[in-house]
Amino acid sequence: MPGVVEDPSRAAPPDNRRPIGLTRRIRILVVDEHPVVQQGVRLFLEGVDRVRAVDVASSGEEAIAAARAHRQDVALLDPWLPDMLLADVVRRLAAVSPYTRVVIFTAQLSPSLREDIVALRVHGVLGKDASPERLLEAITLVVAGKPLVDDGNHEMLLRAARKVNGAPLTRREHEVLLRVARGESNAEIAAALFLAPTTVKSYLQSALRKLGARNRAEAVFKLSELRLL
Repeated sequence: MPGVVEDPSRAAPPDNRRPIGLTRRIRILVVDEHPVVQQGVRLFLEGVDRVRAVDVASSGEEAIAAARAHRQDVALLDPWLPDMLLADVVRRLAAVSPYTRVVIFTAQLSPSLREDIVALRVHGVLGKDASPERLLEAITLVVAGKPLVDDGNHEMLLRAARKVNGAPLTRREHEVLLRVARGESNAEIAAALFLAPTTVKSYLQSALRKLGARNRAEAVFKLSELRLL
């Protein structure tokens, strides 16, 4: 609505649920910057009888606009958008469309992301490697008001450590490396995580040692090989 500014502090919490009748067709929002993900999910879901429409958005701002316009029943939300942090997207979605059920739709469920998901009280999490059948099952569960948990990557860091014959990365070390992969400097990482630059440097050096990497670029490459990005 023109002239209305959403206020996240006054928004209904994202776990508020309105009843969705068993026969009412649902509307879904896919929020992901990759067209192949958008179109793949849309192609499958638009063939499902109970789905009324599938909207797509490539950024946080597009997602907010789409939710404000259409008030979707379910939003499949990639946690790494180009313009907005996950917490900001979730809160603003709740402000403009408080009854939209938010499911984090992610390629990797890192420990830090898991913590964010719990803190934000979203309705569930689902891996992008889910089968079409699992995707439909997940949406059905969420629409029915049931929580959705995908524990496929629960021991991700431990499994990766076994592959490189080293100690597992800590949550904070992994978080620092994820920001390195996005091109952030030590100073930028320190500001984002409320750490001292020297602390960030220590985390980075420890992570490099565990991965057997000689520099930041090699660490990011190994992180990608281990499917930790």
